[in-house]
Amino acid sequence: MNIQMQMGGLFIMFLLLYFYGRQETLGLYTEKLFRRAMYITVGCLILDIVSVVLIVNQDKYPLWLVRFECKTYLVSLMLNGYMALVYASADIHQLTKADKFVRGAGVLTAAVSVLVYVLPISLFYDGDKVVYTYGMACMATYVGALILIVTTIVKIKVQGNMMNPKRRSAILLWLVIWIAAALTQFLNSNLLLVGFASVVGMVILFFELENPEGNIDRKTGFFNRYAFVEFVRQRYRAGLNNCGMLVSLEAAHAKDVPPDLIEAAMIEIARFMRRVPEARVFSTEEREFTLAFENNEALDRAYHMICDRFRGAWLADKEEALFLQPRYVLLPSGDVANSPEEMLGFLKYFRARCADVPEVYAVTVDKASVEKKRAREEMLETLSWAIKEDHVEVFFQPIYSTHEKKFVSAEALVRIRREDGSIIPPGLFIPIAEETGLISRLGEIVFDKTCRFIKENNVAQYGIEYIEVNLSVVQCEDTSLARMYIDIMEKHKLDPRYINLEITESASVIVKKTLLENMQMLLDYGVSFSLDDFGNGQSNLNYIVDLPVQIVKFDRDMTQAYFENEKAQFVLQATMNMVHDMHLKVVSEGVETARQLETLEQLGIDYIQGYYFSKPVEAAAFLEFLKAKNQIG
Repeated sequence: MNIQMQMGGLFIMFLLLYFYGRQETLGLYTEKLFRRAMYITVGCLILDIVSVVLIVNQDKYPLWLVRFECKTYLVSLMLNGYMALVYASADIHQLTKADKFVRGAGVLTAAVSVLVYVLPISLFYDGDKVVYTYGMACMATYVGALILIVTTIVKIKVQGNMMNPKRRSAILLWLVIWIAAALTQFLNSNLLLVGFASVVGMVILFFELENPEGNIDRKTGFFNRYAFVEFVRQRYRAGLNNCGMLVSLEAAHAKDVPPDLIEAAMIEIARFMRRVPEARVFSTEEREFTLAFENNEALDRAYHMICDRFRGAWLADKEEALFLQPRYVLLPSGDVANSPEEMLGFLKYFRARCADVPEVYAVTVDKASVEKKRAREEMLETLSWAIKEDHVEVFFQPIYSTHEKKFVSAEALVRIRREDGSIIPPGLFIPIAEETGLISRLGEIVFDKTCRFIKENNVAQYGIEYIEVNLSVVQCEDTSLARMYIDIMEKHKLDPRYINLEITESASVIVKKTLLENMQMLLDYGVSFSLDDFGNGQSNLNYIVDLPVQIVKFDRDMTQAYFENEKAQFVLQATMNMVHDMHLKVVSEGVETARQLETLEQLGIDYIQGYYFSKPVEAAAFLEFLKAKNQIG
C-alpha cells in the first residue's frame, strides 16, 4: 500500500505535538489556531491512511462505509485550506476570534463539504500499489480548496503589509508547497502527496513562528519581549484590561560591582519573580521584568511584595551581599492608551523618565501623566514644525534707563506663532526645547533674527544702545558657540556693541570652563554680558566676581520681595551697592507699578524692566513704542 509518506508525516506530527505541548504558551489566538491546524493535519493523515486501507480491502467492508470515509478525508483537506485562510487572517484582521470574513469562509467550507458528501465518488485499486479516488466529489474538493488557497494568497499579497513578515512568508511557502503537491497528485493519482504537504507546512510554521522556545528568554526562562508585545496586542484586540508593572534594574547597582555578581543576582531575582502570585512574567530587557495581571488588586499585592523583597539583600549566602533599588513603572489600566503600540511606548517613556530622576523610584502611568506626555509630544511636534517652517519670532521688551530717563535697550524673547496666528508662550515650549536639545537651534535662530532686526532698523536712531539675548545652559556647553555667534554677526555686518548676551547662574555652575572660554572670545570681539536672574535659585556672589559681566539683573521675585519683606530690602540694597562698587550696572526685572519704579529709581537701580512699561511685543510694535516714548521724530 502507498502509505509510507503518510506514516512518516504522522510520525513527524506526533513529534511536533509532543514538543509543542511540553512548552508553556501565552494563549495567543495564533497559538490556538496553530494547535487546531496540527490536529486537523493529524486527522487528515489518519483519514488518508484509513481510506487507503479501506480501498485496498473494500471487499471486506460495506461500500457505503468506504466511500463515506474517503469523502471525510476529502473534507479534512478542505478544512486544511480553511485553516490556512484563518491563520493568515489572524494578523490581517487582528483577530482574537472569528470575524465576518472568517465565518464567511467557514460557510463556504461547510457548503463544499456537504457537496462532497452528496456527490458521487469512485475508487481505484489495481491490485498493486496504485490507490486513489476520483469523481465529482474529488473535483468539488479540488475546486473548493483551490478557492480557499487562492483567496488566502490574494489576501496576503494585497494586505500582507498588515501581517508579521515571518508569518506572511511562512504561510505563502506552505501554500505553494501544498499547491504543488495537489497539482502533482491531480496529474499523477498514485502519488498521494497532499497530506504530507500539510505536514511540511506545519513544520515550517512551527520553526518559523510557533516554536514556544523562540518566545523564551534563555537566561531567565520567562517569555521574552517579542512574546510580551504579542501578548499585549492580543489583549487589546480582545478588549481586555492591560494592567501591569515594569521592574527595571538597569541602573540599580553600583558601577564597581563585578558583572558576575550582577548575573548571579539576576538569576536569584528571576527565581523570586516566578513566585509572584497571579502574575505573568516577561523578561523584556536584559535587566528588566514586566509583569501582567488580570486586575489592580493583584498588581497592588505584587508591587508591595516586590518592594518588600528588594529592601533586603540578594546573594545573602555569598561573601558579598548585594542591595538593589529598582525603578518601577506601574500601569493600573491599559485604558489610558489608544493602542497596544502606544501602551508599549508609555512603558518605555516612563521608564526612561523615572531613570532620569535619581530620587524617584516609582511612577504611575495614569490619565494625568499620559495627558501630560501627549501634550509634551504635541508641543515638541509644534516646536519642530516652527523651526522648520520659520514660525519662530522674536519679541522685544523695552528696558528703561533711570539715569537717561529713556529706553536704551531691550530683551529679545522667543515666541512661536501657530498657523492660526496665535502665539505660544515660552513657558510651554522652552522646557521641552531644553530637554530635547532643540534649544540650541532655537537660540541660534533668535540670535540671527535679533542681529538682522538691529541691522535693518538701525536701532541707534531710536535710542537703543544694545539688545539683550539669552543663552541657555545647553548653548553654554557648546565649545563652538562663540565662533558661531561671531559668524552670524559678521554675516549681518553688525557692530558687536549692540549685543549683550545674558547667561544664568546655573550655566556658570555646570559648564564654567567652556562658558568662560566662549565669553572671553566674544568679549574680545566686542560683545558684552549680563548675569541674568540673579536672586533666583542658588545665588552666589562669587558668580559676579568670577564671570566677566557688565550687568547684573535682579529677577522678578527679588524685585517684588523688596516691596513685601523688610529683610529683602536690606538684601537688595546691599547687593546693589556691592555691584555698583564693582563698577557694574543693575537691572531690576518685574516692575509693575509707578510706585515700584519711583522707589527703585530713588534707590539707585540703573535700569528698569517690566510690565509697567510694556509686555514683550513684536518688532514693529516695539519700534512704534520707542518712537512714542523716546520722542523720536
